[in-house]
Amino acid sequence: MSRNGGGSRVRGPNSALTEFLRERGIDALAIRNRYEQTQQRQQDENGITEEDGVVTVSSSANRRRSGATEAVVTPSARQKKKSKKKRDQDDEDDEFILDRISRPKPGQIEFCAECQNRFTVTAYSKAARTGEGLLCHSCGSKYAQEEKQQKKTQISSRKKRKSVAAALLDRQDVMVPKLQDVCIKLIAKYIDDVDVLGDIGEFNLDKIARILSRNRSLRDNTVKLFLTPAIKSLRFWDCSNLCSDSFKLIASFCPQLESLTLSMCGQMTDGVVDYYAEKLTDLHSISFNGAFLIRNPCWINFFNIRGSQLIKISIANTLRFDRSALQALVNNCPDLEELSFSRVGNLTADDLVLLLKLPKLTSLELSYMKEALTDDTIIEILKLVGHQLVSLNLDDCETLSDRVLLEGIRPYCGKLQTLSLGLGESFSNEALASLFRDWDVNNGLINVNLMRCTNIGDEGIQALIEHSAKTLVILNLNSVYPLTDSTIHLLAASDCEFLSQLDIGFIHCVGDREVEMLSERCPSLQLIEAYGNIRITEVAKIKHGVRLIGRQSDTI
Repeated sequence: MSRNGGGSRVRGPNSALTEFLRERGIDALAIRNRYEQTQQRQQDENGITEEDGVVTVSSSANRRRSGATEAVVTPSARQKKKSKKKRDQDDEDDEFILDRISRPKPGQIEFCAECQNRFTVTAYSKAARTGEGLLCHSCGSKYAQEEKQQKKTQISSRKKRKSVAAALLDRQDVMVPKLQDVCIKLIAKYIDDVDVLGDIGEFNLDKIARILSRNRSLRDNTVKLFLTPAIKSLRFWDCSNLCSDSFKLIASFCPQLESLTLSMCGQMTDGVVDYYAEKLTDLHSISFNGAFLIRNPCWINFFNIRGSQLIKISIANTLRFDRSALQALVNNCPDLEELSFSRVGNLTADDLVLLLKLPKLTSLELSYMKEALTDDTIIEILKLVGHQLVSLNLDDCETLSDRVLLEGIRPYCGKLQTLSLGLGESFSNEALASLFRDWDVNNGLINVNLMRCTNIGDEGIQALIEHSAKTLVILNLNSVYPLTDSTIHLLAASDCEFLSQLDIGFIHCVGDREVEMLSERCPSLQLIEAYGNIRITEVAKIKHGVRLIGRQSDTI
C-alpha cells in the first residue's frame, strides 16, 4: 500500500500513520519544542535568565518597588543533576506519548514485525522486542512461551537459593542427599498414608520424629508408628497435637523404655505420669518440657515409685513444681547424676539448698530462674559437687555476681568441661580473666557459652583462649559487644585444633578478613554463625567444608 502524490516511498499502514502524525506536527521534536517554549515562558514570567551557565533571577515586582534588584546564582552540582534528571524524564515522557499515539488501535490491520504477515490488531497484541511494530498472534505466542520459560527458570533459581539458605539455617550441607535421607523425607511427607515403619532402627526413627515435630505433623494417628515393644529410647520434640490417651500409648506399647523425652507436652495430665510410674519399670532418664498440667502430688508419687532408678531428670517450663516436689526428688533419687531445671518458676533460693542432698551430680543446669539463684546458694552447691561436675549451666544468671566465678567455680570445679553463663550481664571482665588465668586445676573447657555477657571484653575472652584453646570444641560469643579484632586474631592464631562451632554474631569488629582467618587457621571448624555482622560480605573466601550462616548477602 503506497501513499498517493509527491512520489513518496512510504509503504505500509504503520508508516502511513507515522506520516499522518508528522504532517500534523505530532512528533518528538514538536513535543520537545512545545515543552521548551512553555519552560521559557515560565522563566520569563519569573524573571529568570541563563547566560554561560550563570542563572540570573530578577523580580519585576521588586524592581517596581525598590529599583532594580537582581540576584546572581551559580548552579550547584545538585541543581545541575536535578536539571539533567528532569530533561531525561521529559524525554521518557515524550517517548511514552509517541508510543501511545502511534500504537495501532484494536481492529486495525497491521503487518507483523517478525513474519510480515497481515493480522488484525487486538488489545492483547504484543510489541516486537526491537520496539518497532507489533507481532501477530502466532509470533506473539512463540515469544510468550519463551517468556514463560524464562519466568520458570527465574522461579527455579529463586527456589534453589532459598533451599541453600534454608539448609544453612538448619546447619546442613547443600549436596546430593543420600538415598536413605530421601526415603526418610518421603515417609515423613506422606506419614498419614503409612501403615507401619518396620525395623528401620532407632536412629532413623528419631530422624522421622524430628521432621514430623518440625512440621507439627506428630498427631494421635501417627505417633503409633514409633511405638514398638523393643524400643528403649524415644524422643518427641513437639507433642502439642497429642492428647492424653496418646501419651499413655507410649507406656502401653513400649514397656522396655529406658529414656523418654517429651517436649511441648502441654496436654499431658497427672494420669499419664501415674501410668508411666506404674508401667515403665526400666525408665532411668526423663525429660519433660512444658508439662504445666502436672501437679505436685503427681510429681511426688512418680519420684516415690521410680526415683531410685532415675539418673537423669530434666524439667522445663512449668509453675507447678515447688519445694514439696523437689524434696521428694532429692529424697528418692540418690543416684541422680544429671539434673536440669529451666524456667521452673516456683522454686526459691531456700528450696535449691535441698540439692546438697544429691552428692553424685555430674551435670547441673539452673537456667532462667532469676529469683532462685543467689551467690551463697550456688557456692554452697559447688562446694559439695563441684569437684565432680563436668557441666554447669547458669544461663540468665544476672542475679549472680563475680563471687560465683572466683569463690565457686575456680576453687571447686577442676573437672568442668562445659560452662554456660548466657545473659550473664553481671559478670565483669576482670573476674572472668581471673577465673581462667593460671587455672591449673582445670585442663581446659570443651563447650563455653558467654552469649550476651555484655560486660566482658578482650581481657576475659583472651584469658579463656589462652587457657582452653587446645580443648575448645564449641564457643559462643554472640553479642559480646566490647570485643575488638585483636581477640578474634588471637583466636585464629591459637590454632584451635578441635574448634568446630563458633558463634560470633553481633560482634561488630568481625569482617571478611576475620572469618577468612578463622576458617583457614582452625582445621576442625565446620560452622560459623555471624548474624548481625554487616562487615561480613559475599566477598569473604571461606574454606571448603566450613558453613557460614547469618551473612546478610545469603538471603532467602
